[in-house]
Amino acid sequence: MKEWEGRWKCRLLVFSFLLMTVLPQYLPAEWIEDVSQNLPICTAAEDQHFPDIISDNHGGVIVAWRDVRNGNRDVFAQRISANGEMLWENDGIPICVQPNAQSWPLLVPDAGEGAILVFGDSRHRNRDIYAQRIDANGQLLWGEDGVPVSIAPFLKEDVKAISDGQGGAIVAWEDSRHDNLDIYAQRIDGEGKPVWALNGVPVYKGEGDQYDPFLATDDAGGAIIAWWDISTPDWNVYAQRMDATGERIWEDEGVAVCAASGNQGGPFVVADGSGGAFIVWSDYRNDPNIFSSADLYAQRVDADGNALWEKDGINFCNDPSNQQQPKGISDGKGGLIVTWWDDRDIFADIYAQRIDIDGTPMWQDNGVPICVAAGVQREPHLVSDGSQGAIIYWKDFREDYGNVTTDAIYAQRIDGSGKSIWTFNGVPVCTADGDQIAPRAITNGRGGAFIVWSDYRGKDADIYIQQVP
Repeated sequence: MKEWEGRWKCRLLVFSFLLMTVLPQYLPAEWIEDVSQNLPICTAAEDQHFPDIISDNHGGVIVAWRDVRNGNRDVFAQRISANGEMLWENDGIPICVQPNAQSWPLLVPDAGEGAILVFGDSRHRNRDIYAQRIDANGQLLWGEDGVPVSIAPFLKEDVKAISDGQGGAIVAWEDSRHDNLDIYAQRIDGEGKPVWALNGVPVYKGEGDQYDPFLATDDAGGAIIAWWDISTPDWNVYAQRMDATGERIWEDEGVAVCAASGNQGGPFVVADGSGGAFIVWSDYRNDPNIFSSADLYAQRVDADGNALWEKDGINFCNDPSNQQQPKGISDGKGGLIVTWWDDRDIFADIYAQRIDIDGTPMWQDNGVPICVAAGVQREPHLVSDGSQGAIIYWKDFREDYGNVTTDAIYAQRIDGSGKSIWTFNGVPVCTADGDQIAPRAITNGRGGAFIVWSDYRGKDADIYIQQVP
């Protein structure tokens, strides 16, 4: 009897040990509330940079990033469940590990539960653009090598991508195949096949250089693309609509969104839901010192390229200081919400404005303050909160002192009237030691957001994520 009891106790101890050591590896992870810790997505050797993020359509997310664990710059990805569980292999799955370097990936939702990834690629020692599609299990659907978007000779930079609304993607970029920088675009379908001409079609091919393409859907399988044009003494903002077949719909050289005196640049495009788009930009028409004080302007163009607001745009912030990097989203009521960084208080702060369908700013003159904390706040971005408001997030240096530079990431939610819902000056997303760079976010569908970034709290850069609030 005693021998039997001894064996039973021994087995119980072994079973308890297994419960403590083995079972936790298979239990679902949970989101970490401590903003000095956060949830690690990838802590592999060497640097991981420039993450992007989209929904997995099941309450979780898919994240992709540039990864140097193998010596070259490759592309890796991970899927995280709504509970914070890593669903693919530890530290992510390889998307592209071709020779030489791949640049940071852009994620586009596919028609299912996976994603399309678009990235720069120098496997042929030329800066090309490739794409890959993955399913919900992380399986590569377009072969091990991915598919070429453009492999024409010469440089291709500043790549942007959106969904075509039919399971594929539309990609735009700066292209130097004709010596100067032009804007080109390509559409690929859900099978990875190019829909438009091989290596892309010219959005604008003319004199001088064109920079910084941004695009939004035209809700008909095509896109509206805006860029910053320096083919004239003044820098202007132009736009073009490409239809689903890759044809230019508007004037061959594009339509002038703003050709006012002085310089305009840094356009950002938001679909208006009616086949047209809102375009916002930084504008130096009133700057007597050239490039020291930009104002912010916006224009709405319809599906035919007609300007619907005042010629050369409406002004929605003309504070005498400097305003830069406007970003926007739909406000869910036919207008848009815009955020930017603003030097009116010596150090850069974060402001926002709502513009209605007729081009009228709806909040206080020159915008509402989102964060006016001590130190510098820069690089604001925003996503919808799902209730006609927005979640704005940014890099924050409020804890800098002396020779110590401390990065952090903060966020704020505002409602449709511009009122801050969370703590004044924002809630912390990450306050860990080291630098936090390149934050990106999507809404979580519950009035909050998933925010991902590259993090230097360790000896090299890793990828972390936080759910807020």
